[in-house]
Amino acid sequence: MINYAKHDEEFYGIFKLVNGEEVLGKAVATEDEGETLVFLQDPVSVHAVTKEIGETKVVRGVGFAKWMQMSDEEFFILREKDIITVASMSKEVILMYEAYILGDEVVSKKMSQNQADIKQTAGYLGKINEARALFEKLFKI
Repeated sequence: MINYAKHDEEFYGIFKLVNGEEVLGKAVATEDEGETLVFLQDPVSVHAVTKEIGETKVVRGVGFAKWMQMSDEEFFILREKDIITVASMSKEVILMYEAYILGDEVVSKKMSQNQADIKQTAGYLGKINEARALFEKLFKI
């Protein structure tokens, strides 16, 4: 029994599975016929990237990907026997996770708030012949 996670309370969890995967998501652990089941909402898997830049510099990053790429399900059930350990997410990871889940919705909303309408006449000062006539008049050519 997973006794180090509060049962029947939602939490942001990181689950290390017996197959080696690390899965993050909102979770609720519950008891069912003597076995703990974890209901996982919007699970994502963690992908670490390391890239060498030159001979002395290394860049490391972490990203998320939808856990089951081809599924449109939001909830999954993990059985206790498939989980090695459970940990809670740090505040920083929760923010990154929520930003990933909200994804395009948040990005498109922020972009629409910061975008100006593009008009054909934006920055238009006049025709070339009009500018030439004005310059000739100014410089008396």
